[in-house]
Amino acid sequence: MTDPDDFHLDPEMVARSIVKLPSLPVIVLDLLRSIEDENISADMLAAKMSTDVALVARLLRVANSSFYGLQRKVSSVSDAIFVLGLSSIRNMALSATLYEALNSRIDAACFDFKGFWRHSLATALCAEALAEKMKSSREAAFTAGLMHDVGRLFLPICFPGHQEAVNEYAMRVDCCAYEAERAVLGTDHARIGRILTEQWNFPSSLSEAVSEHHEADKSTLPPLACVLHLADCIVHGLDLGGEESEQVPRINAYCWNEANLSWADSQALFLAVESGLETLCRELDI
Repeated sequence: MTDPDDFHLDPEMVARSIVKLPSLPVIVLDLLRSIEDENISADMLAAKMSTDVALVARLLRVANSSFYGLQRKVSSVSDAIFVLGLSSIRNMALSATLYEALNSRIDAACFDFKGFWRHSLATALCAEALAEKMKSSREAAFTAGLMHDVGRLFLPICFPGHQEAVNEYAMRVDCCAYEAERAVLGTDHARIGRILTEQWNFPSSLSEAVSEHHEADKSTLPPLACVLHLADCIVHGLDLGGEESEQVPRINAYCWNEANLSWADSQALFLAVESGLETLCRELDI
């Protein structure tokens, strides 16, 4: 049986161990930082993305897929940006490059990386769909959804024994992953995610949202964190990650009221997220 004192992680231990994580590709950092840059040029980002042949192939395959239903084929990143918009292409590029960068470093024996990534993509799509209704940036919401569980990657890479202890506790107690992490580690993947994203110099609003997406009891949450929290709960409820022990977190009442979803709204949202996820996973080879 797990003794929590054996696996306690403090912020200093997390910060010291970040060097064990794979370096994020320069294009990922450029794409993330460009989200808050009002002067960013679409041509500049297109030129950066076009240097990665594999990325270009994936982007064009997704852009020309049935998901977008274009009347004509696009043949370059610049063309895809012109037809679909910078936001859509940037989101696709982030999804593809992050998956490739992180996939090779995960120990599959103690962590379901594909399930993790399906959940992250679905949360990104759900957050993007919720953002406009909840008066938040659609692009920032997609990125937050994509990155919200990045802290979960820390354990299987840097402390696989801790990950196994968390898994054992969650199965024994039948609780959510973040609740098991708090019991075993004294922290959780949301708080670890904030440390990681701050170290990587992500936008502050993104780090804040990552940090607070499991705060079910707070009376208010910042707009982006509120969107992210609700998207994460919805996607867990839909079980789109397919993880064997998936649990649905408690929903923050303030965030639920802010969304003000009707029955019709929720059904349309569920269908859009499910269909979008299957297309992205297929076209991005996930």
